[in-house]
Amino acid sequence: MMTSNFPLFALLFLHPLPSQPYTFHDCTFNLNYPCKFSCKNQELSRIPFDLPSSVEILQVSDSKIQKIQQSDFNGLHRLKVLNLAVNQIRYIEDAAFSHLSVLTELNFDDNELTHLTDNMFEGLFNLTTLNFQSNQIESISELAFAPLRNLQVLDLTKNVLSHTSVTVSIFLSCPLLQTLYLRGNHFTSFKSESFPFPLNISELYLGSQPLHSFVLHSDLLPHLESLSLSGLHSDFQWDVSDKSFLTNVKILDLSYSNFTLETYKSIFSSVTSLENLDLSNVSLFDKRLLDLACAIPSLQELHVRDNAISVLDNSFFQLCVHLTYLDLSENSMTNMSESSLQILTGLSTLDVEQNSLTEVPLTIRNMSSLIYMYLTKNQIKKLHCLDFANLWNLIELSLYENRLTELDSCAFQDLHSLKILDLNKNYLLQFDDSFGIRLSNLEYLSADNVAWLQRGVFKNMSHLKNLGLDSTKGTIVEEGIWDGLTELVQLSYSPPTIFQTNLDVISNSSTRGLSLYQQGFNLPFLQSLYITVSTETCFIYPDDFFRGLDNLKEFTCFNLFCAPPVNKKTFLYTPLLKVLKISDNKVLSLYPELFHPIGHLQSLELSYNQLNSLDFLLQANLTELQSLNLENNDLSVINESVFEALPSLKYLQLSNNPFVCNCSNAGFIHWARTNKQVFVDRAFQFKCVSPPSQEGHLLLEFNTQSCLEYTDFFCFISTSALVLFTLLSSFICHFLRWQLVYSFYLLRAYLYHTKKRRHGCEDIYDAFVSYNVHDEDWVYRQLVPELEERQGWRLCLHHRDFQPGRAIMENITDAIYSSRKTLCVISQRYLRSEWCSREIQMASFRLLDEKKDVLILLFLEDLSSNQLSPFYRMRKLLRSRTYLNWSQAQNHTGLFWEKVRRALQSGAKLTNNPLPAQV
Repeated sequence: MMTSNFPLFALLFLHPLPSQPYTFHDCTFNLNYPCKFSCKNQELSRIPFDLPSSVEILQVSDSKIQKIQQSDFNGLHRLKVLNLAVNQIRYIEDAAFSHLSVLTELNFDDNELTHLTDNMFEGLFNLTTLNFQSNQIESISELAFAPLRNLQVLDLTKNVLSHTSVTVSIFLSCPLLQTLYLRGNHFTSFKSESFPFPLNISELYLGSQPLHSFVLHSDLLPHLESLSLSGLHSDFQWDVSDKSFLTNVKILDLSYSNFTLETYKSIFSSVTSLENLDLSNVSLFDKRLLDLACAIPSLQELHVRDNAISVLDNSFFQLCVHLTYLDLSENSMTNMSESSLQILTGLSTLDVEQNSLTEVPLTIRNMSSLIYMYLTKNQIKKLHCLDFANLWNLIELSLYENRLTELDSCAFQDLHSLKILDLNKNYLLQFDDSFGIRLSNLEYLSADNVAWLQRGVFKNMSHLKNLGLDSTKGTIVEEGIWDGLTELVQLSYSPPTIFQTNLDVISNSSTRGLSLYQQGFNLPFLQSLYITVSTETCFIYPDDFFRGLDNLKEFTCFNLFCAPPVNKKTFLYTPLLKVLKISDNKVLSLYPELFHPIGHLQSLELSYNQLNSLDFLLQANLTELQSLNLENNDLSVINESVFEALPSLKYLQLSNNPFVCNCSNAGFIHWARTNKQVFVDRAFQFKCVSPPSQEGHLLLEFNTQSCLEYTDFFCFISTSALVLFTLLSSFICHFLRWQLVYSFYLLRAYLYHTKKRRHGCEDIYDAFVSYNVHDEDWVYRQLVPELEERQGWRLCLHHRDFQPGRAIMENITDAIYSSRKTLCVISQRYLRSEWCSREIQMASFRLLDEKKDVLILLFLEDLSSNQLSPFYRMRKLLRSRTYLNWSQAQNHTGLFWEKVRRALQSGAKLTNNPLPAQV
């Protein structure tokens, strides 16, 4: 975590950029579906302004929007689903949705609209679903639905509509309409005479309003399949003149109705093809009503929920022989007679949820047709061996929330096809030794709070794929409980407060829980693991706790790492892990090495852990991480460089952290505003906790310009210095570059000469001859024969005496300082040669440094002062040195060579001589 002030130089770049930030003031999006945006539970007064053009699903619900304007959806040309439920919308401008040509679903549930105008839906040519449930609509303009030619589902539930003409105009404008919800309005009648043409409707909901009559004297609804008349009163009149008018109705909802028996009879006689009937909570529920309903030969599914049936006797369902689905839930039944359901030989689903049964009803025995049975939320205390006798085809059994304490597995001996068993919310002590044998084909088992889990209890359950063993109480677990679960894919598990080995029970009562030791899981196909540890327990696990989970892809745990620090080898055996959630730890201490074995991690959640630093992520090597959730921690200062270490990160959640609003967070604020890769969820809602002057303020509204107050002068000085340095460098480079080069070589010569004097080196040559390659012919024909052969001097010549492979400047320096004198053979080409220039410069430095006559200038041709003027060093030497001129000694060569010999011998001090005459 960055604790020091933000670097001053970085503050130069904190000015807001003109580009669109990749975080939004009021909305978040789904990482798995990045085109789906949610702006729920906000205090919004208008549609968010900063939505991207890519949004396809937009949810702006649970807010305080009162008006929809034409500009609200500009640019959202890809929007397909728009949810504006639970707002205060009272007014919609004409053509407000004209930009949304691809919109298919529009939801105005729970708003305050009273009138739908002619041009309200202009442009919504592709809309198929429209929801106005729970508004106050009392009128609809005749042409309001004209643009909605493709509308298929319209929900007008709970409004104040009362005139049939409204529905006529809807059907005229929407020829493809199939589902119409009119429940909870003020319609008093539904008559075929009101409609001039047959309707294409297949689902019609007319309940919960003062509907007094349903009159059908023509084939108005030839395609109707589902009809709801729930919640209607006793004065309701049913008038269908021909039984063939409703011959396609398969589903009829009469729940919460209060009809006379004659009305029920009339209704049932008109729906001769009925398959699904709902008679839940009807005021007149008795055997006579059931007989009328079950007289419909096609009836298969019957709902009689919440009808205060306390005892189910043998007479109830005598005529319901064709039922395949029976819902008896919420009836407070205490008893079902032994033969009450035996007549239902084709029953496949039985729901007796939320009753008062103390035992499994005897009547279900031998009902071999049963496939699904729900005994949820009863008071069953014990299972007996014959409770499920001969239920060969039962696939799913729910005993959720009963009072089971003992579980004799003989009760399951005939459930050979059972695949799903829910035993949650009971008080089981243990599974017996035959449990796994009896349920060998089980695929899903959920049983929380089992007191004792013994070794090998699941040994024969090789087909089990999903196992839930969550516990909030003390549990004793033996080693080897996972033996046999070779195909388990998902495991939800609460580590025990007591763990029994083959030798003893290991506990540590000095902590707030017990220390546990366990072998690896050894579940090779497990992909999802959920571990929850009670807050009263501190679970201490061994290094190989996850051994045998080679294919684990998702791991979620709560309060598992309560004893810091987390073992660095924890995930050594889970290399394929992609989703990791570690939550609800009192104090969580993490190290980068913890994440090294799980380099393919894509989603990481570390919420509710009191984390105060993210430095462990800098070296975690999570290069594939896409989602990071850090909400509800103690992060006050965020080091934005952490996110640079996560190159694939796309989503970041940091809500509910105690942010500090000062310059230490300036870098993160800048990053959150400007980065284009990571979506910082709810960033504009992060609140400051300190300092007191900023408490309650928004983090991203903190003025980072204040961090620049002490850097203005620094910025001025830095900028000025940079400008001056640039100008000075340009001047020197343009006008003094050769002087700099010359000075560099003089420095090298000085360093070399100092080294030579320190080591006391002797002269090897009498003279080093410096000449241009174009003058080589004169040197070898005239100079060398005369000085070496006749006069006996030792000369150093670069083609002959330079050491191969060495740098040329090193050879030149060595040659000059290894010779008593330097003889420069000067011509116009010599003056134009870079290397010759460097040789004479090096020799002249030695002349000045040693104050000896070490330099001889020999001119092959006459040179003017103008030709020498660029070589200011040469001119200075000519003013203070005797020089030799070959061009003036053509007729006196003997005298010329005698002068050369004297010069080589000479050690005289410098004398002043004029420049040579111009040629």
